[in-house]
Amino acid sequence: MMHAQWSAYKISKRLTYILGAANVGMIAYALILAHPSSAEARILPHQKGPTQWEFIEPEQIEQGATIPANTHTVIHLPFNFRRIARDVLLGNSGERVRYWGYCLPENYPSETVAARTGLPGKLFLSEAERTYREEQEQAKKPSFSIHRLPTKKDLQKQRRTPMLIRHEVEMFTPGLLCYIMTQEPLSIGLDADNDLFNTKMEKNIGTDPESPDTDRDGIWDGVEYLTQTTPLIRDTDNDGLIDGLEDKNWNGIVESGETDPRKKDTDRDGLCDGLCRVRLGSGQEALLGEDLNLNGILDDGETDPLKEDTNGDGILDFAAYIQCQIGQSTTCPKK
Repeated sequence: MMHAQWSAYKISKRLTYILGAANVGMIAYALILAHPSSAEARILPHQKGPTQWEFIEPEQIEQGATIPANTHTVIHLPFNFRRIARDVLLGNSGERVRYWGYCLPENYPSETVAARTGLPGKLFLSEAERTYREEQEQAKKPSFSIHRLPTKKDLQKQRRTPMLIRHEVEMFTPGLLCYIMTQEPLSIGLDADNDLFNTKMEKNIGTDPESPDTDRDGIWDGVEYLTQTTPLIRDTDNDGLIDGLEDKNWNGIVESGETDPRKKDTDRDGLCDGLCRVRLGSGQEALLGEDLNLNGILDDGETDPLKEDTNGDGILDFAAYIQCQIGQSTTCPKK
């Protein structure tokens, strides 16, 4: 009896999803018909046969899934999170990948629904898609000058030109049912550890979806991924300093007073920012660098990793070090 009840529940749940998917699909299709030049025709390549439909359930999003390219896809977000940013949910790909979508309205108050014009739900477009659409609209506009004044026909045509579809959704909330069309596959998932990196992306590269800082260098995994340091290695550039010591405020941006965790030798003076093994001309190896105790602070007896010539004598720090070793300088730091 219990098994039969559970089966009936699953069937009922599935029917609810299917009806919801059909609903959002019909709205998306109506949007395509209403704006054929600014919807499907702009993101789908020419292809034979009908476009496939895909449905991604809440459980799949919790585990991490992939939205296929050039496919009508409906997603149903789970209920076990508070909210998630669009770009995190969709794999931090908005700047690079063209995608657009539509979400059915939430349980807004009746006065909010009544005040909306156009479609009842809200649209979202990636940054790349918005840029593309704006460029296309600009290309359509005729150029006028003192030698080419607009005609009455030009003015009438401009009045008939539909407005660009407006991006409206930046934060996604639990339970939303949405339609997505993308030009390239998108990794979709939640962000349980709040490191700006969704579950699918973490599984793709091997970071821990339950830990915001897999390599324990002080910088969140998502920030490292987006700014080209390695969330699996504490010292991306292998200069002896962990990434979090170089990027002092852990925001992924090289700012004043910070060395670059992507470069061994930020000031290009021949000495690495921290402490590195260097092969000398004699064939011998030595540990050389600017931050000799690897604490991220400029101490007495150390050269400045942000200045190629720390004492301003016109000799690069590495060359000055060599001169000191062979006794050709009298301004060497005390050991």
